[in-house]
Amino acid sequence: MTEVAEILEVAVKHHQSGDLTGARQQYLLVLKSDPDNSTALHSLGIIAYQTGQYDSAFELISKAIEANPQVPQFHNTLGAVYKALGKFEEAIEAYKKAISLRPDFAEAYSNMGFVLQLLGWFEASAEKCRRAVKLNPSYAQAYNNLGLALQAQEQIAEAIENYTQALQIEPNYAQAYNNLGTALKSQGKFEDAIENYKHAIRLEPGFAETYNNLGRVLSAQGQIDKAIENYRCALKLKPDYAGAHWNLSYALLLRGRLIEGWEEFEWRREPSLKFVTYPDCHQSQIWDGSTFAGKRLFVRSEQGLGDSIQFIRYLPMVKALGGTVIFESPKPLFNILQDFDAIDELVQACPEVNSDVEYDFYVPLMSLPGIFATTLETIPADLPYLYADPIKMEYWKDKFTEADFKVGIVWAGSPGYDNDHNRSCALKHFTALAKIEGVKLYSLQKGNAAAQLDELPPNITIHNFAEQLDDFTDTAAVIENLDLVISVDTAVAHLAGAMGKPVFVLLPFVPEWRWLLNRDDSPWYPTMRLFRQEKWGDWDGVFARAAEQLRILTEKHNTETSLANQTG
Repeated sequence: MTEVAEILEVAVKHHQSGDLTGARQQYLLVLKSDPDNSTALHSLGIIAYQTGQYDSAFELISKAIEANPQVPQFHNTLGAVYKALGKFEEAIEAYKKAISLRPDFAEAYSNMGFVLQLLGWFEASAEKCRRAVKLNPSYAQAYNNLGLALQAQEQIAEAIENYTQALQIEPNYAQAYNNLGTALKSQGKFEDAIENYKHAIRLEPGFAETYNNLGRVLSAQGQIDKAIENYRCALKLKPDYAGAHWNLSYALLLRGRLIEGWEEFEWRREPSLKFVTYPDCHQSQIWDGSTFAGKRLFVRSEQGLGDSIQFIRYLPMVKALGGTVIFESPKPLFNILQDFDAIDELVQACPEVNSDVEYDFYVPLMSLPGIFATTLETIPADLPYLYADPIKMEYWKDKFTEADFKVGIVWAGSPGYDNDHNRSCALKHFTALAKIEGVKLYSLQKGNAAAQLDELPPNITIHNFAEQLDDFTDTAAVIENLDLVISVDTAVAHLAGAMGKPVFVLLPFVPEWRWLLNRDDSPWYPTMRLFRQEKWGDWDGVFARAAEQLRILTEKHNTETSLANQTG
């Protein structure tokens, strides 16, 4: 055995035992004798990759390939380095090269499949991962990657099969336990998910992502304090973990710990979080709440329409601090905000590009509660702050029968919202309300869910006005003529609340943070009454309580109408 071979053998032993410093020293000794030794260059590149020195890893692996371009593993490792650098398409080309040199290279197929997931190409990913497990039926990581690709396509049962197969091959595979937990959570199997997350943590106590996932499933069970504990564990391990900060903000706000929650809520603006908020592409200075007399402040809308309705209440407080307030409105709200007193200039939101309006400072709308240090006791709740157009209100007034107790209903939110399956319900639940004497129901439901009106039994009548509602000025005009709105958590509920109209809001077992916990009122909207599921998925109980209160309101309305008629 040559001296170089002997040094390489020692280096490999150091590397395999986890002694990266000792291994690195030995590989460097090899390069002193043989500067183009591709094995040493590749191994040093792996050590650099393992220690997060990706630029150095790229340089070393590239030199190894230059010295010996026909080694498939070198190209496979280069793909991993490209992935770590965020160069996903280059990574795919490297894996393709590895496969061209070794057509049965299961690891390269699996790795390519994972990168294809990062690009959102899940069908192609699944195809590569299936190829990997066919080539190597004992390759646990390939089954795990295949499970991820299938889960992204909502093929949950098959994803679970592949995670389970990965664990049969490699029982101590923490990542597979974590992924299995996530798949089980999506099926509502919370206890099973928790057990898998805990198993992953036992195997890998430094696994921050699993603490975050465990926090999410505990939150879904209503165990908010335990969820907060797990989010904090994740952040102790990984202080800049934006997803855990974001989830922690929700839990704190839901718990009513608003000051702490607003601080964590600012993490939503991190580029790594791809939510419905669009990228923060503004170049000017963000506003910190200081007076801005003589200056122009751009207030950026964000997230859903309900969020915009809820938080525009802060604009009068903003306006009181000085200069010109420019508000960027989502298109459906543009007309109803035309006469909002605290808005000097109204522009329509365009998520893809910056507005061409000139301004000195900007602020995201949902940062305002934090800027004003809002607590439960200081929520600005002067109602109404949105109003119906008088002309449209009169137009709709003629379409109602005055004697009836008129109730507008909404049973589904936007299907694009990731928790919509929990907050939305089926129209069939409202049929019990339609049978209450003296009540007439009017649908304000938009979107695909409105098709459920066609499935009602013949003895149930719900009048459909939604097709005539072009924007929120029309919706507001209808609401102004109603006696009550009953809605799941949607923008219509926010609109009715902002108008100061009576609203019943129907909430899932664990609602959005803004509805807090264990109360039937809302400090955000004093005219609201909240009806919560007492157990997961229990809409029947919610509607039973709502029907009871609706009967009380209807009887009161009928009595008042009768007295008025007698007086008249």
